[in-house]
Amino acid sequence: MRNIPFYVLILIFGYLLLAGFREKDSPSTSETITDKGQPVYKDLPYLQNLSVRYYFTPGQYSSNPIAVSANRDRQIRVLSDSGLVVPDNGSLFYSGKFTPDISYRQILPKKIRAIGTYRNQTVYLDNKQLFSNAWAGRIQIDHGLPKATLFAGGDDFHFMISDGDQQIYVDQSGKKLWSGILKGVLQIRYEPARNSFLLITSSLVSEYTPGNSLKEVYSGTGITCAASTDKGKDIVVGTSEGYLLISDKKLVSSVPCPEITEVKELNGHLWFGTTWGAFYLKENGKYCYYAGERWLPGNRVIALEAGPEQSVLVLTDKGLGQLYFKAMTLEEKALFYEKQVREKNIRYGFNSSSVRIPNGYSSAQTGDQPSDNLWTGMYLASELFRYKVTGSEDAKENAYESFEAMERLFTVTNIPGLFARSIERDYKIENAKGADWKKKELLTGSPASLWLPAADHPNWSWRSTASSDQTVGQIFALTLILELSDDAQWKARALKCLDNLMGYIVKNDFYIIDVDGEPTMWGKWNPSYVNKFPKNVGDRKITSSNIIAFLQTAYHFTGKEIYKEKANMLMTKYGYLENLTRPFSQIGPNGADELSKVLSEEWNHSDDEMYFLAYWGLYPYALTGELKTKYLAAIKDHWEIERPEKNALWSFTYAMTGVKEFDLDPAIEFLKDYPMDLRNWAMHNSHRKDIDRLPANFRGQTTKERLPLSEIPIYRHNGQFFTLDSGGDGGALVSAGDTWLLPYWMGRYLGVISAPVKK
Repeated sequence: MRNIPFYVLILIFGYLLLAGFREKDSPSTSETITDKGQPVYKDLPYLQNLSVRYYFTPGQYSSNPIAVSANRDRQIRVLSDSGLVVPDNGSLFYSGKFTPDISYRQILPKKIRAIGTYRNQTVYLDNKQLFSNAWAGRIQIDHGLPKATLFAGGDDFHFMISDGDQQIYVDQSGKKLWSGILKGVLQIRYEPARNSFLLITSSLVSEYTPGNSLKEVYSGTGITCAASTDKGKDIVVGTSEGYLLISDKKLVSSVPCPEITEVKELNGHLWFGTTWGAFYLKENGKYCYYAGERWLPGNRVIALEAGPEQSVLVLTDKGLGQLYFKAMTLEEKALFYEKQVREKNIRYGFNSSSVRIPNGYSSAQTGDQPSDNLWTGMYLASELFRYKVTGSEDAKENAYESFEAMERLFTVTNIPGLFARSIERDYKIENAKGADWKKKELLTGSPASLWLPAADHPNWSWRSTASSDQTVGQIFALTLILELSDDAQWKARALKCLDNLMGYIVKNDFYIIDVDGEPTMWGKWNPSYVNKFPKNVGDRKITSSNIIAFLQTAYHFTGKEIYKEKANMLMTKYGYLENLTRPFSQIGPNGADELSKVLSEEWNHSDDEMYFLAYWGLYPYALTGELKTKYLAAIKDHWEIERPEKNALWSFTYAMTGVKEFDLDPAIEFLKDYPMDLRNWAMHNSHRKDIDRLPANFRGQTTKERLPLSEIPIYRHNGQFFTLDSGGDGGALVSAGDTWLLPYWMGRYLGVISAPVKK
């Protein structure tokens, strides 16, 4: 994507936001239902949050940011102790910087001490005057306070000015209407609804109403800021330990960060700046939290201000974050991601689940990944769903291109049915599959690196040691080509891949036999392997569930009885039906042997991904109606235990069975709240005081409720959504192809998300 101004992105996205924003905690579905009686989300424009960041240069950073102002001409100015600067050339993925403000040469020699926004214009304060370039420059007031650093504009161009100890209230001509002394004033704020000025010190909030004397409204310790709220009916006071309303004086410390540095009502919400990000109070009493470089250049907030186009300006110690709340439909968000995936994440037709961007967003660099099959299968499926819903030839071409990449993983091995993990051009041949490779792979989770010459071209290599998760990805993709493609040739090629793969697994007694004649580490579905695990070890359940889904799928499309016979044999003779229907409440740790212990120390969320993708073959192609009923109960049991994640992919897969209750609203929130910026920024939440922690548990669920996706690290569907903190420098970009596009287009295909309804 080119480095274009943000306002162009707004035109791309669609709708301009014309009024203050409000959000509901759950999207509302219309009364429309599908032919299965399932509810449908009506895709109306909603407010998508995103950020444009501007960073101080090292020299600017060393100075002290003081204030930010925005005027009606969309001009933003920042004041630091080294002068006035303006944001320069920022957009969603290309952070801007600051350049000196030279718009008015006559201001350059002035010693500006403060700036502020008054009646949508910027007003300046120096050691001699308070003035503005608006209103034909008529506002030019000699204040007589050479150390003045604070001001606020009141009614009818009247201003309160202070040097921290002395205060004067003057009219437009400079006539002094009132003066007073209040030591240690940190902030002056005019509140139009009260027609009064709040004067804040570290121990006192006082209020001056023109024509009356200064009165104390609150005293305490650690006061940092204050503002009126509730249309002037109350006053909120920020402190170093939280905030309080003067009406009840009860300290609220259960907030994302209690060290409040600023408070202000902006666009209909009460916003707080802190030493660790900014947040606003939602209508349900919870908070929407913005911290980390996904949102802000720095975490220490200096000032908050209303910005152009209903944005919120968050001035921090390291720069300015401009938070936008952009009206768009889910389909518009999808098309944004579609473009990004094609530009950044496609490698030989594969969907690279994560790409390096070492020199910024333009420098995306793809590379082979151990699970190219899985991530590509998920993206391929999303494009097929999109094609069936919209008829997009572009979507069909994307899907077929990805299929060719996955198909080639079979042809490079020269062993019918054995597929590669990945391929690469001009890759060195290597074998890191040493004597202890099994133990190393078990403990690290990283597959042994075994690269071999490709059978179809001497300049190519392929990576061996295929495993169950890639098998799931292959079969998921092949299944949907066979179900959704309208091209007989493509379907024939997919059927050949499916039959060869399952034939190879069946012929080798339910193992993936590698090039060395040995089973791969994780390509094992044989009863002697599966049933050696204790019944409460998850691998016994998932391997049974997956292989039955694979065999049923192969039988459904090939009609070969051997696949049906083998599925029935595994279910009846070897207990695979009992294994796959075992309730998740019975799955947990077991130290019977080293392998069982390692595999059951915690819940593996990659397993969730494999389960749910394979359900697309387990349920629809059940061999009997009785089995279908049992499978549905097993899928429901899985979905119930996963409900706290509010994962749209899990919910829509469950909806595939035709159930009427599948948590549509949380699934839509998942899609809405997924951040537009998919870079791996560091995110931290363990310091928060507004979350309910849970004791350590097998599921790894750290909090009672999952935090919004905009506030947690970027995770794919195999990640732990309850991880609170992560490292990251923005040097990698996660693909939306598997994380977002798959659940969205799946929802569209199932009919539980409508086409966009534009108003």
